[in-house]
Amino acid sequence: RCLPMSRACASLLILATLAFIASTLGFALHMNASVGIPADEAARILAAPRFFDTAPAQVDLSGMFLNPQGIGMRALLVMTWAALAYHALRCALSHAPANETAQVPLIAALALGAVWPWIAPAHPLPGLLLAAMTLAGLLRAAMQQQRQGSEVGRSSALGFAAGWALLVWLSMLAALLQDRLDLSQPAAAVIAILIGAVAAVSLQLRLGRRIGFSVALIWGLIGVAAGTVTTDATIATVTVLAIAIIAVALVRVTT
Repeated sequence: RCLPMSRACASLLILATLAFIASTLGFALHMNASVGIPADEAARILAAPRFFDTAPAQVDLSGMFLNPQGIGMRALLVMTWAALAYHALRCALSHAPANETAQVPLIAALALGAVWPWIAPAHPLPGLLLAAMTLAGLLRAAMQQQRQGSEVGRSSALGFAAGWALLVWLSMLAALLQDRLDLSQPAAAVIAILIGAVAAVSLQLRLGRRIGFSVALIWGLIGVAAGTVTTDATIATVTVLAIAIIAVALVRVTT
């Protein structure tokens, strides 16, 4: 028999949510503060002949989500925070029966999510594994049946947060493939994006009519396409293809 959420469990969920929000905000601010080019590197760039330099510019894919610069991607991160805060407050204030064990994976995922962004730059593989655990916890919580008044269903808010987490994990996967397998960035990004599109379709079909997951994915992928269209047409093209694939699944579950 499910019991109302205890004060301790509700407090842990709120604390984990606040820790995640504070950590990701702090990381973004830290990255903004550390942006810059060393003097010797700047001198090398200015002195180097550029007439025949055709090497494509490298895009920081994970930075688009963890340290967003455009208003659209910043709004995506803020909406992720808002979705998690909404879920935590809803659980804490609700008088309806709630299953505490359903919140444990979410609390663990948020706690890990507050840690791994600071680890990943120096230790990509452990960072990727911890990000995968965060993603798994958010997905499990999003697919868990949640009581919503007199009805029981899955959470669109948690689905939205899981969609953001999947985007971040895929961007980290692309960077790791590029580094460890010596792939070009377009090739690594194409592999990661196609894996993500296939996984997203399967997950959305399981989530049913709760579309927050796909909305976050499409939102983020539009940002990636817009951010790479002038620097790498291959990544932008595959991203548009992934958007179309996810949109088909979205239409299927809503009609």
